[in-house]
Amino acid sequence: MSPERVFQVLTVLGLAAGGWLYGDYCKKAGLPSPDNDRAATLRAENSELIQRVDTLEDELAQVRSMLSNGPFPVPDDIISWVEKDYDMVFLKAPNVRLASPTAVRDAAHANLRLIHGEIDLEHEGLAWELLGLLPPNQRLFTQLLFVNSSGVKGVCDLSEQRILLSENFDAMSVPDRSVLVRLLGQLLAYQNHPRKEWGSRDEWQAWEAVHTGSAAAQQARFLRRNPAANQAGWSDPEPAREQLLNDLEPALQGFCNFPFIEGADFSRYFFIDSREAWAAMFRNPPSTTAAVLHPNQKNREAVEITFPNSGPEIIHENTIGELGLRLWLEPFAGMDESGLLAQQWRGDRYQLRRNPDGQFSLSWKIALADAKSAKSLKAEVERSMIRHFHEAQALRQTEVTVSDTVLNFTNSPKK
Repeated sequence: MSPERVFQVLTVLGLAAGGWLYGDYCKKAGLPSPDNDRAATLRAENSELIQRVDTLEDELAQVRSMLSNGPFPVPDDIISWVEKDYDMVFLKAPNVRLASPTAVRDAAHANLRLIHGEIDLEHEGLAWELLGLLPPNQRLFTQLLFVNSSGVKGVCDLSEQRILLSENFDAMSVPDRSVLVRLLGQLLAYQNHPRKEWGSRDEWQAWEAVHTGSAAAQQARFLRRNPAANQAGWSDPEPAREQLLNDLEPALQGFCNFPFIEGADFSRYFFIDSREAWAAMFRNPPSTTAAVLHPNQKNREAVEITFPNSGPEIIHENTIGELGLRLWLEPFAGMDESGLLAQQWRGDRYQLRRNPDGQFSLSWKIALADAKSAKSLKAEVERSMIRHFHEAQALRQTEVTVSDTVLNFTNSPKK
């Protein structure tokens, strides 16, 4: 008998035996006690019940330890369903294990290091603070780590190519199994189409939208096709993660939700088209979030942005793409206006420099479709955002200028 089945049998028997014994004890305890011997007998029975419950808990702990130290038994029908739905096969058997919260957090930590590098994320967080995407003193790395590890049912460890499931994963729960399906989809796609270097934040977000978005769309298909979910309904298997997301700053929330929402829509676009289009999406993933946001438009290369070579030390530079531009504008310009302006994005790049006095300056260049779009963006930034920067960062100076089709936003210490 598999460890999973042993665990399930012990759980059912334990609950039944415990309930029966406790009910029997309560029934007896409710009767009038004729003498001290009767009371002593009840105390002995109560002691025996406690001992049996302790023994059962020890047995369950041993079984859970067996599961955590060995592979989690994934049903063959789920693996087959995932492979058939993706039209791919696992290049090696999926490594799935139960893991402690610490192990899940370590896996999420390893993913962030693999994708971005911890130092780069610290510098990126500082740049986002100067861009106004994050309030002061909020560590980007820490917030991403919490969202990717706290309250989740499992994580796909890209560095080790394995899946770690939370200790409270319920193999009998349809919502929990749907999370396993999503993680298997991520692992399957990564085995067949790995990528270990990304040139920018925008390129990483586009790649993640394909892989995580496709897995999220597959999770939705699994739930729709599962009779138990359709008949009885289901609840969110990861409510704690959802609450964490809701507590994030709007821009960071948008970046985290992008692969699950826009990425899933992008994936469905090709999944519905044809199996050939679906396979081509993985072989040639988009390199910009603009391509993910507009799958029906011809994929265009981002305009190359250059900066002068001279000046203070460059400690970080990156690209945040159309998605980043939209999320930058959205809290001030509103969803409709920010979406229209962001659609004119044709390329961007920022540089974070350390001045000789130890303070930091940032310059962000955004290439737009034409000079009119650049002027419209400048007017909106001046109208709705500059005052906010002057109030929120009173010791700094922010300016926005336009040169032909390129808008330049700068944030530097006041002299």
